[in-house]
Amino acid sequence: MKQETTVIGWHGISARVPADWTLAGVGGDARQGYLRVDYEGMPRLQVKWARRHIDLEKKRAEYVKRLTVGERRLLGRLRAGRPTGTEVTTDVRVVSKRAKPGKDIVSYGWRGAHCGVGLLWNCEVCGRAVMAQVGWPIAEEGRETGQEVLESLDDHGIGGWEAWGVDGLAFLTPQEYELEGWRRMTRYLELRLVRGERGRGVGQPRGESAGFTKPAPRGEKLKVARWGMVPLVLKERSVQAWYEEANLRRRDVSWVSEEEQIKGHDGVAATGQRRRLAGGMRTGLARALRRSPAVEFEARAWHCPESNRLYLVEALYGGEGEALHGAVESIMCHEE
Repeated sequence: MKQETTVIGWHGISARVPADWTLAGVGGDARQGYLRVDYEGMPRLQVKWARRHIDLEKKRAEYVKRLTVGERRLLGRLRAGRPTGTEVTTDVRVVSKRAKPGKDIVSYGWRGAHCGVGLLWNCEVCGRAVMAQVGWPIAEEGRETGQEVLESLDDHGIGGWEAWGVDGLAFLTPQEYELEGWRRMTRYLELRLVRGERGRGVGQPRGESAGFTKPAPRGEKLKVARWGMVPLVLKERSVQAWYEEANLRRRDVSWVSEEEQIKGHDGVAATGQRRRLAGGMRTGLARALRRSPAVEFEARAWHCPESNRLYLVEALYGGEGEALHGAVESIMCHEE
């Protein structure tokens, strides 16, 4: 793609799309779900996934029928509709199998009032079946963009890390992390993830260790947030002063902070421990033994003047923590 791009990442599904395409709909979870990316009010990228093996030829035939005949609801049931006038071909190569090792792939394309290309695959690596298509109005020359988007599509991470990406905020997490919740507002975006205990997670390559080399520590969480219109947030305060004031009455952790340069920007680093009934006794014992209390909480926040955005990454650990540092390092807060 010649235009600026961004990463869309959701439950291990990731793709690089034009920067002005936006995530418009999501559903399901890592085992089975759906996402839709729109531009100018029209669905451009649509992806469905499920943790199972499908009959690719049969499923493609179902998609072709919907495109050429359509559907109508009669007495509460979907029935075949009238011909749509759309021409569909299955004699098309959208992506090469060499570019997608470990995947059985079938493709299709269509042309009518709208045009598009699509593919279906079974992934031998993570055990997912994926159905994806990119569409565009007939007046556009969208074939090249559609193919490049589908070429970038993947259904599992690399090296134990998965990509999450919404509205230009993209970062990596260990693949065991699952979405706990998210908030999306005009000038604020927040994703909260928790380390799961789902055995061999979706996206875990077959033959590798099932989930963890040791039981997953309970309560490991990661929060990634971004603010726009930073002057309204900081109100002429430093990032450290803003963070301390925002977390002054926090009850889940005790923490200390210090100024730190993060990605070349003014920022703050915070470390601490969880608050618990026996927390004071454990801290006192550690001091008596001349040991530093274990770090169970970390945070990094920084202001990027180039993008005029404020970033925050927080992590609660139950053991050794790498999620925070991986997320911070992978965030591109401005174009290099």
